[in-house]
Amino acid sequence: MEHRSSILRIESFYSSYLENRRDLFVYLPPSYDLDQGRRYPVLYMHDGQNIFHPAFNGYSWHVHTTIDRLVEGGVIEEIIVVGIANMGMERSNEFTHDLEGVRYQDDKVDIRPLGHIYEKFLIEEVKPYMDRIFRTKPEAEHTALMGSSRGGQVTYHIGLRRPDVFSKLGIISPYLYYVDPVTLEEFPQYHTFESKQPISRIWIDLGSSEGLLIMEKHVREAAEKLAALGYEADNELCYLYAPGAAHVEKDWAARLASPLIHFYGHQSAARAVTLQGDDEVGLVGAKSRLNPIVEMENGLQMTLLRADYQVANPEILDIKADGTLVPKCVGETTITVQYRGVRASRTIRVIPETPEHVILDLNVYVPTGLPENVRMYAWFPLTDAGQGTYKTRLRLPLHTELVFQVTRTDGRIEVDCNGNTIEHNYKASADGTVDIHVVRWSS
Repeated sequence: MEHRSSILRIESFYSSYLENRRDLFVYLPPSYDLDQGRRYPVLYMHDGQNIFHPAFNGYSWHVHTTIDRLVEGGVIEEIIVVGIANMGMERSNEFTHDLEGVRYQDDKVDIRPLGHIYEKFLIEEVKPYMDRIFRTKPEAEHTALMGSSRGGQVTYHIGLRRPDVFSKLGIISPYLYYVDPVTLEEFPQYHTFESKQPISRIWIDLGSSEGLLIMEKHVREAAEKLAALGYEADNELCYLYAPGAAHVEKDWAARLASPLIHFYGHQSAARAVTLQGDDEVGLVGAKSRLNPIVEMENGLQMTLLRADYQVANPEILDIKADGTLVPKCVGETTITVQYRGVRASRTIRVIPETPEHVILDLNVYVPTGLPENVRMYAWFPLTDAGQGTYKTRLRLPLHTELVFQVTRTDGRIEVDCNGNTIEHNYKASADGTVDIHVVRWSS
């Protein structure tokens, strides 16, 4: 008889700390009913309604599918997963801690920080219940925490505050800064910890197409601070800058296997390495950092925080161990990265100057008949220019990548003739104009 994993739903779990109710979702591995004496590590995940089932946008993490595949292939051990549903409009409040350095007063929405209370809810109400009802391994060494966006922010804070409870942290596309889209002023939303904690595994990542919402320099800054505390880069602390990935569940699902393997798998040999990044860097202007992504035999993919580089002509440019390019004179040279017997190369051109920012004029043309009280967005708010035309002018850091949809405040989205949502891709490489002609809206 074939044994399969299962997903249970615990409805209306009450929190006396937060004075609200929410659903909990529990994944049980294939052997759970078969081996009654066995106990399992537990992964707790925020935004639980999206991890097994589709979110409002139709996408899901499909956590159960990824775990089943990895378990069946013998890549990771069996685990229990607990998904804690968010509370909708209260999500931003519950996921924000009032800590030094967290400028929640300057966030894009009004925040009433409840992070400390949410932390108590998770540790003193949810976890004891799960340890009592299910056959868990309750010790910190067997307990992990994971979340994305603001869920990544709260994972970072809870995990580093309570290493007595969680020893493995999955910090996915964490919301660490609010960047004003008009002024580009940056407001930090996370606390800097001063000492290393007994955490065995940290995973922190982002995608290259998350725009101003999640920027590489901010997530890398947090990773470098953790490395400076003593978490061993590329071992205890793993980082990934995923090319082309946007801020959406389907892209988090696509790279979920890597943190799971980091937490619950075994070390393996390197299969390949690729050297991602921009091919040009200016003597003056925007800085540039290469992105060496190694793939292991077990399927784990990570960006090397510390890599062994060789430059064919060091008179043209140099490169730091963190991948930052240091141009010296105009010219062209090749950089090679090596890791555990695999290598990759990339040719880099040094030019006199690159801009720090580019100007994007975005024009959206829509069918007539739009209700007067409906506003338009294309990642950023659009201004009504009349006669079905909506516009905005953006000043974006060079190399910023966006994946966005044209949306309306009444919930309708631009779709194609088959009703499929249309996604637009943009990379800030030079000043320019993007024209979008909307033909159809979702029903």
